[in-house]
Amino acid sequence: NLYGADSNGRTVRVRPDDGGLTLAAEPVFGGDKKFLVESEGALLLVDMYLSYYSCTQGLFHEDFDEEDVAGMGWERTVKFDVFRLDEEGKKWVELTDLGERVLFLGDDCAFSASAKDLNLGRGNCVAFRDDGLGFNRVLNGMGVFRLDDGKISPLSECAGFSELFCPPPDWVGLQ
Repeated sequence: NLYGADSNGRTVRVRPDDGGLTLAAEPVFGGDKKFLVESEGALLLVDMYLSYYSCTQGLFHEDFDEEDVAGMGWERTVKFDVFRLDEEGKKWVELTDLGERVLFLGDDCAFSASAKDLNLGRGNCVAFRDDGLGFNRVLNGMGVFRLDDGKISPLSECAGFSELFCPPPDWVGLQ
């Protein structure tokens, strides 16, 4: 099945026979960015919450005019909520545990994998890329959000994760 979600989480299923749309789930309000992810045959909606940080005095050298940098800043990920599609009820049901699954999110991809298959120490987390985090908190903009305690950690602090991305695997094509 092909699904699409708008910025509020209202989700539709595309009918392949006529290209029409059928409501699959009502909106989920709260987060700032939505991702659809398939995980073991279930459709998940991941709701990313962002916080905006602006540049403050002292970050730039003395020749900068504060008026010139007013409005400069970045978004930083602060948490995630994860939901499973209840097709019969046409609603999203919040999940608090992904078991041994790991969700991977980026601007142009969203997928899930087994922590065991990847030789990771644990599942129940979301690995994500967020360039805003690279500025001050998460190495290279890569972080891991753990659903069990709601904490975001740099990739380098999560057993097995840094080995997945550094150096990049051959299939990424970067030399």
